[in-house]
Amino acid sequence: MSKKLNRRREFLKRSAHMALLGATGSAVTGKMSLIGSALAAQGDYGNLPGYKALVCIFQYGGADSFNMFVPSDQGLLDQYTQSRGQLALDPSQLLTAGQGAGEVLFNPNMGALRDIYNAGNLAVVRNVGNLIEPITTAQFASNPELVPADLFAHNSQQEQVQKSWSSRPVGLVGAGWGGRMADLLMEANSGTALPPTFSMANANFFQPGNRSTPISINPQIGPRLLPLLDRSSNSRNAGRDAAMEQILALPTNNLLEEFAGSSFLNARDSSRLLSATINNSPDLGPFNASNSLETQLRMVARMIAGREELGMRRQIFFVSTGGWDTHDNQTPRLNGLTTDLNSAMANFQQTLANMGVEDEVTTFTASDFGRTLTINGDGSDHGWGGHYMVMGGAVNGGQLYGNWPDYGIGGQDDIGNGRLIPEMSVNQYGAAMGSWMGLSNADLLDVFPDLNRFESGWQNQYGLFS
Repeated sequence: MSKKLNRRREFLKRSAHMALLGATGSAVTGKMSLIGSALAAQGDYGNLPGYKALVCIFQYGGADSFNMFVPSDQGLLDQYTQSRGQLALDPSQLLTAGQGAGEVLFNPNMGALRDIYNAGNLAVVRNVGNLIEPITTAQFASNPELVPADLFAHNSQQEQVQKSWSSRPVGLVGAGWGGRMADLLMEANSGTALPPTFSMANANFFQPGNRSTPISINPQIGPRLLPLLDRSSNSRNAGRDAAMEQILALPTNNLLEEFAGSSFLNARDSSRLLSATINNSPDLGPFNASNSLETQLRMVARMIAGREELGMRRQIFFVSTGGWDTHDNQTPRLNGLTTDLNSAMANFQQTLANMGVEDEVTTFTASDFGRTLTINGDGSDHGWGGHYMVMGGAVNGGQLYGNWPDYGIGGQDDIGNGRLIPEMSVNQYGAAMGSWMGLSNADLLDVFPDLNRFESGWQNQYGLFS
């Protein structure tokens, strides 16, 4: 072996050891110890029919969904107007959607989403939040063990909502509920080494699994290739690429070296496959490049367009939109946020319809928490329960799921300062998505450990999916 090649091998060994024992060593150890339970799936996911994808839109900051969806019932509407004070939207400006038990008033900036609701492809799920088990206002005051830790803190609630594991010590569970689903659904994508999970919004708590690791993709340019090994950008890189393969092909009895080498090759080959797939994706038409959420969803659509090339039958995507922490100047800020959300989601659904996959993709919203009914100067404070949207051709849309809370200040759902106790847990909400993706009831109980604390029917929560 030449001295030059030997030096390269030693450099690779040191780099691998530093990487594995440093930044990701604990994660590797954790995944190795959990792999046994992750493999003990109850369902036969290698034979799942067709293609399906979940798209999580996370609204960072705590979305004031009380001003996105308003009850049309006059009594509740009067309660809403009185409790919200200057934050209340003018009822004459609200958009009527649905009819009968499904009638609801939409924010005036959400006309396109109102139309999707009326077309039966969007549902509103009312009063969802992070819960350990069902709880009353009296229990909230007297039984602190039933209250999620650090309930009104952004970082804790983002983690707990995305992990759906609030009854466990915060921070001790690495996998999110999207990642735990991905662990089981990897078998459905047996034709590829790629994980089912892709983020267009960098790292998150939702997608890491016990044995699957999400891929982060730049929503504007797609996956980045390693610059010194990218043969397409510079012909001289071919030699470097060949040398790296030669180094990694050398025999070794070191498990960490072998793991580092295979991980590197998988990452390189996956990035090349993803890059080629996205570059070959069809023209999806115009979009608003200044809308960050729309840019992310456009990249999701390009990934979905390449699902066959990637060999994938199940995918879970994560996108995000920030700025929802509206402590002040709420009305103008919410105008911009709802306008962008409306445009991004409606254009995404139209793109999916143009691609012929609107029935195979379900998009849902989530947030840290809801906000207070009460006004804080010209904004609102951190609350608890809030309303979410679920969109897609498979959704039994044009319907309201769950119940409206009591909008009265000091009412039966108010734990103080206009913070409303959720009726439906994130466990139930997520389990409906997991059931639609094809997970067995037994595996849903593993993905959502607190699920059995809630009423039955979570397999297809209130008939949310057809």
